Amino acid sequence: MSISASARDRKRVAITGANESGAATTPITLSERSMTGLALIRIFVSYLFFQQLFCVWTAELLVSISLLFGLFTRLGAILATILSLQLYVGLAYAPGEWIWTYGMLVLLALVLVAVPAGRRLGADQWLAPRLQAAGQHRLARIASWLV
Repeated sequence: MSISASARDRKRVAITGANESGAATTPITLSERSMTGLALIRIFVSYLFFQQLFCVWTAELLVSISLLFGLFTRLGAILATILSLQLYVGLAYAPGEWIWTYGMLVLLALVLVAVPAGRRLGADQWLAPRLQAAGQHRLARIASWLV
């Protein structure tokens, strides 16, 4: 008896599924509340993508300003290393790309991390002695390493 009951249930599911497949061609109508909810979800997802785009753009802007003006040069060089590694991983093996370009970008950024490049012709030249004088503070010691 239980076998025939499960067969009937399967038949009902099959009939229901067949009826639903015909209903898929009719337009979907949503309430005003549902439309507002979907609009808010759409705006949220759009903001999420915009924010991610802005983070990459902001990082590149920070690297550019840091290295151009010699302001917290090591911090800019660390960001440049991260961005260069990202480019290397994403583009080095793309067709038509020269693999060594991105490798050299990574190495150049690492050189700028290793040496105090902003202490000549940069704002770090002025900032470094002041941060070292305030060396008893933990934040000043960290900032001193980043110039």
